[in-house]
Amino acid sequence: MIHRLTQYGQLIELDITTDAEAMIAWANEFDWVKYNPRKDINRWGLSITSLDGGITGVPDLDSLYEYNKENKTGYNEKDFKVPTPVLNKQIEEVLEPWKGNYYRTHFLKFGPGGYFPPHRDWNYSSGRADSFRLIMPLRNVNPPYFNFVLEDKMLHWEVGRLYFVDTLKMHYLFNSGFNDSYWLIVNVDLNPDTVNATLGRLNQK
Repeated sequence: MIHRLTQYGQLIELDITTDAEAMIAWANEFDWVKYNPRKDINRWGLSITSLDGGITGVPDLDSLYEYNKENKTGYNEKDFKVPTPVLNKQIEEVLEPWKGNYYRTHFLKFGPGGYFPPHRDWNYSSGRADSFRLIMPLRNVNPPYFNFVLEDKMLHWEVGRLYFVDTLKMHYLFNSGFNDSYWLIVNVDLNPDTVNATLGRLNQK
């Protein structure tokens, strides 16, 4: 089913935009927490949906693979669907086409030197792809100061625009600049309705 999206490319512009600075200002009203606290990386998160509606980041901003292994739990991304106080009207409007179908959704902030090593997004519990990623770049997101590489291709972004990104492909991110880099990360259930909703929002420019 994911091929219905990826036939248009690994990075697809959607026709949804918003005021990125207003979104960042709202996010900064809350306390950011370490993303995957067992890693000493300058990388922070803020849950928009979580396991219980809280914003502690436990375990929704942890590595689910590592958390489940350590705690003998079986959480997957679909378990993190309860809205937190961070979900406001602006975010709801951006995600309206996928209402009721997104989970483990959060803001990400990379401080200077913050990164994700090369990886593929995959549901380790089910052993298959059962969701896809929508990503909105918000501030300090382009080279040479921030590098988002997908399958050896450096990506360039329009701030405040929503994108489909095929994160089943190998990708890595690195903040080589001196300022924080902000992103909105959305995990969407992979089903015919969400695929159709995404295809219906392609940016026909």
